[in-house]
Amino acid sequence: MSAPDFPGASEVRVFLAQISLEADLSPLTLESYGHDLRNFGLWLAEQKRTLDQVDRALLEQYFRVLGELLSKRSAARHLSALKGFFKWRMAEGLSKRNPAEGLEGPKLPRTLPDVLSVEEIDRLIECVEGEAPVTLRDRAMLEVIYSCGLRVSELVGLGRRDIQFENELIRVIGKGDKERIVPLGMRATSALKSYLFHGRDKIRGENQKGKARPLPKQARDRVFLNQHGRPLTRFGFWTILQTYLKKAAILSHVSPHTFRHSFATHLIEGGADLRVVQELLGHSSIATTEIYTHLDRDYLREVVRTFHPRG
Repeated sequence: MSAPDFPGASEVRVFLAQISLEADLSPLTLESYGHDLRNFGLWLAEQKRTLDQVDRALLEQYFRVLGELLSKRSAARHLSALKGFFKWRMAEGLSKRNPAEGLEGPKLPRTLPDVLSVEEIDRLIECVEGEAPVTLRDRAMLEVIYSCGLRVSELVGLGRRDIQFENELIRVIGKGDKERIVPLGMRATSALKSYLFHGRDKIRGENQKGKARPLPKQARDRVFLNQHGRPLTRFGFWTILQTYLKKAAILSHVSPHTFRHSFATHLIEGGADLRVVQELLGHSSIATTEIYTHLDRDYLREVVRTFHPRG
């Protein structure tokens, strides 16, 4: 039996489809947003209200109910989903106001991002063995996303024209179409060259006459291709990553964004200036980058205990 419909169900489906293409969200987050918006829609139906009748007071009433049923973190995620949805409705001309604007969620403790150790990064990349075209691709992807601290959307969106091998640099188009230049690093450069020169053109396979299949127009400049010769997606990278995490016996929670956190953390631990890390990550505010200075507290604490006369 299919799930009951709710006010705005068709709009929610379009919203989720759009952010799945445009936003840097994991499949799990997208699924959670869909669940949260459906729950709100069903509650709205119980109140005999439509989306156009939603106002600030109604949302506050809804979150009072949620506060009695859910944890603060789950309620905050609900609010994030609703804010994004109502903002999208305004942008699409479906509503003249955003009832969720300015609505404050529960105060959450600041959490530190998950990171992999240098040893775990090495173990993960080293388990990508062989010279098959897809193997060369997978090794290059892991080297580049870690070496450059990229978001997964930036990785899969990388174009061949964005690579400057002579200078070991890449041009990255980040959030809000902001451009930044990031050093590649020797290992990432080597892995990328191996893939582009010996693997990429073989991934698309051959036709019945034994000739390489022509690339689709949208894939001609794209660096990373899937096994059908089409541009690799964020979900495609996530799926590939899970295979190697299992092979490397890394049991902790790892998402594509973990590489970006690990990149920043390892730079800070190595003594990199915070402003440099901010530039490499493409953060607009230094406050966003400052979270990585908290990740090395244990190390700093150990330095004080070891070297301070009253440690």
